[in-house]
Order: sequence, then structure tokens, then C-alpha cells
Amino acid sequence: MDKKLYLIPTPIIENGLSSLPEDTIKVIHSTNNFIVENARTARRFIKTTDPPYAIQDLNILELDKHEPENNRDILRRAMEFSTEIGFLSDAGCPAIADPGSEVVKAAHHENFEIIPLIGPSSIFLALMGSGMNGQKFQFHGYLSPKKELIGKELSRLEKLSQTTKGTQIFIETPYRNRQILETAMKVLNAETRLCIAANVTAENQFLKTMKVKGWKKVGMPDIHKVPSIFLIGR
Repeated sequence: MDKKLYLIPTPIIENGLSSLPEDTIKVIHSTNNFIVENARTARRFIKTTDPPYAIQDLNILELDKHEPENNRDILRRAMEFSTEIGFLSDAGCPAIADPGSEVVKAAHHENFEIIPLIGPSSIFLALMGSGMNGQKFQFHGYLSPKKELIGKELSRLEKLSQTTKGTQIFIETPYRNRQILETAMKVLNAETRLCIAANVTAENQFLKTMKVKGWKKVGMPDIHKVPSIFLIGR
């Protein structure tokens, strides 16, 4: 019995279907058995690809994002429908800055063939466009939700970039972008390089790297409530 788990990226912007290769869309159309982050979002996305099946006929199982340990058996439940399973992210690449690694771990344990597919990742696209060190980098996820700790965390990432010579990458809840940038201008060294990558792959994408002293001179972009990635390096 062939068992396959397809790791299927989705666009990171609305109406961004052109960011997916044709082969990735073909895989979406070849299976009707999916594990997803959000069932409603997944159905809406799949419908935009003009699938050869009726959306209501899909078998869709939704991850438990609040209790990840509950996802350990979701693969077995999906196998009851078929042994070719698509794992869909809400946006970007599955299991990268997203839940779902337990699904992939379980698939290895069950001797699945794991097939990662090509598609957009805001993290890697930002790194590619930053001009910073792409040979050594670290992704830190979100900074602390506590306002009083943001400055300390930014200083810690700056120190890491200096000692390791590697690029430090983090993401933030869009409504906190302004607060993050204001704090960065206060605590980061003038010679530290900061990349701001907002709305990556969209027509109004903003992607710029400058030293902190340069940002202070030209001013911060208006990215309030805009999905963004931030990179620190020297």
C-alpha cells in the first residue's frame, strides 16, 4: 500500500494563486483527502484552484492548534479515507512557522513517503531579498507579547547577529509592527542592519534593508497591520 503525505504550500496573500507552480496545483487536484489548519479557509482556497471535484466531497480534518498533542492521531484518521493525504497550510509552507510538525513526525513513523511541494514562504523570500547572510540564519518566531520585554529581545537578537555572524529573523503580529519598529530604533546600534519585508509577493510589497541610522534618517514605512517579517544582521 503506497502511503504519501504531500506538504502543500498556499499563497501568502489573498488572490495569490500565481505564486504556486502548476505541479503543486496538480497535486491538490489529485487528492480529495486533506489535513488543514482551518477547514473553511482550506475549502475556500481549494475552490480558487478550479478543482475537478466537488468541494463538499472532500475529506477535511482540521488540526487542533490549541492542544498540539491531539494531532498525533489525525494522520491515522485521515488514512481511513485514503493513504494519499495533502497537508495544507493556511498561508505559506506547512510546518514552517506553522503548526503541524506532529503530522509530519507521525507520517515518518508510519513509513509514509513525504513529498514537500514548492510554494511561497515569507520567511525565506524575505531572507533572499534582504542581502543578509543566507548561509547562517535563525528564525525566532514571535517576540515576547510583553511590551516591557521587546527591547531586551531585540538587543538579544542583535548580539546574536554579532557573535554568530548569522541573520536573525522574526515575525510579529501585524498590529504590533509600529511598536516593534519604534523600539528597534531606540535599542539597536546605529550600524546594525535591519530588513523590513512587508506584504511579500503582493503588488504593494515593501522589502528594504538599511542600517538603523539610515532608517532613522528616512523614517519608518507605514506597515501598521500589514503582515511583515523582520531581519537583523551586521
